[in-house]
Amino acid sequence: MQYDLAILGSGFGGSITALIAKQLGMNPILIEKGAHPRFAIGESSTPQAAIALANIADTYNLPRLKPISKYGTLKETYPELSCGPKRGFTYIHHPNIESELLVAASPDGYNCDSQWYRSDLDAFLVEEVQEANIDYFDNTDVTLSQNKDWKLEAENFSCSTDFLIDATGGANPLNIQQDISGVRTNSRVIYSHFDGVIPWGELHEKPQHPYPCHDAALHHVFSGGWMYVLHFDNGITSAGFVLDCEARPNDTWESLMNELPFVKEQFQHAKPTMPLFQTERIQRCAAQMVGKNWAMLPYTAAFLDPLHSTGNAHTLCGIERLMPIIAERKKSRKELLLEYQSTSMHEIDLLDKIIHGCYKCFDNFDALSNYAMLYFAGADFTERQRRVGKSTGFLNSSDPAYCALVDRFYNQVLAEKLDTNDLEREITPWNLVGLCDPAKQNMYDYA
Repeated sequence: MQYDLAILGSGFGGSITALIAKQLGMNPILIEKGAHPRFAIGESSTPQAAIALANIADTYNLPRLKPISKYGTLKETYPELSCGPKRGFTYIHHPNIESELLVAASPDGYNCDSQWYRSDLDAFLVEEVQEANIDYFDNTDVTLSQNKDWKLEAENFSCSTDFLIDATGGANPLNIQQDISGVRTNSRVIYSHFDGVIPWGELHEKPQHPYPCHDAALHHVFSGGWMYVLHFDNGITSAGFVLDCEARPNDTWESLMNELPFVKEQFQHAKPTMPLFQTERIQRCAAQMVGKNWAMLPYTAAFLDPLHSTGNAHTLCGIERLMPIIAERKKSRKELLLEYQSTSMHEIDLLDKIIHGCYKCFDNFDALSNYAMLYFAGADFTERQRRVGKSTGFLNSSDPAYCALVDRFYNQVLAEKLDTNDLEREITPWNLVGLCDPAKQNMYDYA
């Protein structure tokens, strides 16, 4: 069998890539080492992800993808797919839970983002691939070899392809050298899915909250780490402790529950639906993410940390950037692929400074709630530009002045000299929603 494009990995990024390739007139094949439905993390959407997904649906005439971009339309159109509402970002500081930051990302509970129950979503997208008459093989562990084209072989299976996209995440089937020497963030995760987690708002809702505080990416922040709590409508909650490897090398789920009584209160009736997963350091970064006839999606090339829910948005933005390159003539691809790599790695480096800087502020919630505004200002500005047909790169990364601003305040955090008044002034060109306004007391409604 001969194909124009082979895609390894049938997570949501790989399946969407295959659907686009078909619409571009290619003959793609999608290959999966495992099978669906399956557990996957990377469950939280954002406005950047929603805009990119809706744009992909419109650009490539894939109307069945568009409802997924909003919680309300996802629930109406595909009620069989489990998901949850995500109105914004909630940060609670421990042990003093009176220190809070809530940033709304949507106007209401219909037009908001979603917590994607990935076992349902990914299986649905694979069904879409098959409905589009795209060849799909699961439970297939291929061996790769390359001459002029790629040759993919497995038991009772072989094919050739002109171009290969690695959408597997960290599996690294191409055996590309990894280099995390320049990655600043250094964290590990203890996580699972749970039944019986009490919504935070049932315990600690306040009148000034701009949205139900648990209908969000809920972050419990404490010295040396944080915890994410994401609720789905099917009663399942995704939760995990994300810990600085140096500050907290030995903590366990049990020790953290005992240390954080308010978190323990929320999980007092919780039962894991699967064993707890414990990782080593989660950061990874490929030394290269493109070649003459291959490329990686951003999530495959590098992963930093789930803080601020950036992974799905970056993957979708990368797909938007990569697929027009694949559609070009072979002679035109080389420079475009190198530009795709350079841009993606620049975005990863920018995001690394923002995430690592937040880790450095976990002991000081005032510093954290101000430094995090670099992320929210960049994200909101990018979303507004995209809605009027302009692009500033993922998280405003194509703006040199914004990137210099992040550098400046990141270095202040490292020196433990963050000037919050200066930060409020300097983000003004990108701050269109009144971030850093003391009168709002860390409660930012949708604007």
